[in-house]
Amino acid sequence: MTRPRGDREQQPPKTVIILGAGASAADGAPTQSDLLRGFFDTYRRRLRGTSPPNRLIHQDLANYFQAMWGIDVFAGNLRKAQFPTFEESLGILEIAHSRGEFFRGLGGGDQHITGAQRLRTSLVTSIALLLKRELRTAGGHHIALLKGLHGQIRDTTFISLNYDILVDNAIMRCTDGVPDYGVRFRGAAHGHPRSCCLLLKPHGSLNWLYCPTCNALTLTPREKAAARLHTDRHLAACGVCQGPRVPIIIPPTFFKVMSNFYLQQIWKRAEDELLRADRIILCGYSFPDADIHIKYLLKRAEINRSGLPPAVYIVNEHVGKKGLERKAERNRYERFFRQKNQVHWTRLSFEQFAENPTLIEDPSQWL
Repeated sequence: MTRPRGDREQQPPKTVIILGAGASAADGAPTQSDLLRGFFDTYRRRLRGTSPPNRLIHQDLANYFQAMWGIDVFAGNLRKAQFPTFEESLGILEIAHSRGEFFRGLGGGDQHITGAQRLRTSLVTSIALLLKRELRTAGGHHIALLKGLHGQIRDTTFISLNYDILVDNAIMRCTDGVPDYGVRFRGAAHGHPRSCCLLLKPHGSLNWLYCPTCNALTLTPREKAAARLHTDRHLAACGVCQGPRVPIIIPPTFFKVMSNFYLQQIWKRAEDELLRADRIILCGYSFPDADIHIKYLLKRAEINRSGLPPAVYIVNEHVGKKGLERKAERNRYERFFRQKNQVHWTRLSFEQFAENPTLIEDPSQWL
């Protein structure tokens, strides 16, 4: 729905599409509750055969989950185990590292900080390995969305809250260009603005590697490089200073660490894009209370802009969704935005929206 914008009335609306976990789940990514369970289930099955790679990762994480969460990943019943979410388990380590603290039984003396860093890298690597196995092919629904937006791609900005590279690969496949991530990478193309679109990933990405010594970011297109850090010495070491490179993955918690120079640039660019947006489409995103930083960006975009407020569309239906869950999500959205009449809760799933992005313009699809 193109709303009147003076001399821009005949132009396509400036659109920001925010992709949450539900968008990735539509293309086969495990849900938050199944990420860690799936990783250790695969590991145990591989133990019955040949020795699995990345043994150090598994032993580190086995100790961590036994000591911190009371889960025996080697002998316990994984189907009944109450795993923390990936963000919970990563967030605990982020806080420990930022405070220079650690936990009894997982390190000691002057190894506190390095212990937290090591476990953090192992945890990120485990998720990268799982997603690498589960998402072997390009996401069909993400590709369909890019094709459906073909005529509006220059007026569309993607903000992905996911670590996977489903939308990254879809953009490269459909545009023949590397996404413009809003930052510069060392030794790689950082985007082709004329032929490609803007993709901002404020929580980081599995195809980014960061050298803390050089303060340099490296892009590995089409590859989840974080999955190889423990096995590929060439990839793990910075090509300039030979220091260790680490993934940039930030948990969306109240304690988010935002000190990284590149992430600061991305968050600022995301705010600028939201301020200019005519419409904001949130896909597969339940608007959880913990994502206060995303809510802060959206509130600034709503209040600090000049001119008309953006139209907001929520695309978050899926098979098996319960009425109470839907009601709670809808309440979180509607109580948040000041302009209630601009918030449109649709009956669309991400799959339906991807197949035909114009459906959100049809009021019959709104609830």
